[in-house]
Amino acid sequence: MSLLEWVLANAAMLVGGIVQGGIGFGGNLLAVPVLVLLDPELIPGPALIGALALTLGMVAREPGEGDWHRVVPALIGRVPGSVLGAGVVAALSTDALTWFFAVAILVAVAVSASGVHVTPTRTALFGGGLASGFTATSIAVGGPPMALVLQSSEGPVVRRTLARFFTVGVGFSFATLALFGEMSTSDIGRGLALVPGTVIGLLLSSRVARFLDRGYTRTAVLTLSALAAIAALIRAAL
Repeated sequence: MSLLEWVLANAAMLVGGIVQGGIGFGGNLLAVPVLVLLDPELIPGPALIGALALTLGMVAREPGEGDWHRVVPALIGRVPGSVLGAGVVAALSTDALTWFFAVAILVAVAVSASGVHVTPTRTALFGGGLASGFTATSIAVGGPPMALVLQSSEGPVVRRTLARFFTVGVGFSFATLALFGEMSTSDIGRGLALVPGTVIGLLLSSRVARFLDRGYTRTAVLTLSALAAIAALIRAAL
């Protein structure tokens, strides 16, 4: 990367870090489109390194061992969801999958906004993990399904649970890429070059998190999920 590309890439990671550090998800949702425009080689490996640095930072910032009782059912669901997503990718076009994701998320947001609250039971968390694995594997967006399941929880609970869920998920993806030879030393170098923006974004997100913890987490989750769906629709239509 040139110096300008490095600055722009880290700016994208910074904005993504602020959003994900404040809400619990959405970092790659915002950063990846910019990274692709700057240098396609930044996806997926280098971007995953930046994402892993972000989620590890969130785990360190907001400790809570008890959150694993929510994380484990979701991770169990992510495995078959990922397999299902991989199978569907082979059968359907990317545009068809994107339309399906966008419509499903918008319906979920509409139902939630109408006053229906989802209780994060083990069954619901398993379903959220399954849907997250499916969408993460098929269209590289796995945050909204899990966030919608947790929308009624307090801000710190949402962030802690998603941070642990994403850390294991991103770590698994990272290991898989390395196993299949898709993670070179140059990819690692590019990924480490994205860490400064990620770290600064996470540090700045503390103020956003404190603001959202006043009772705005659910609104932020629904808003960002809806924006993700709308962005997916626009991308599929172009």
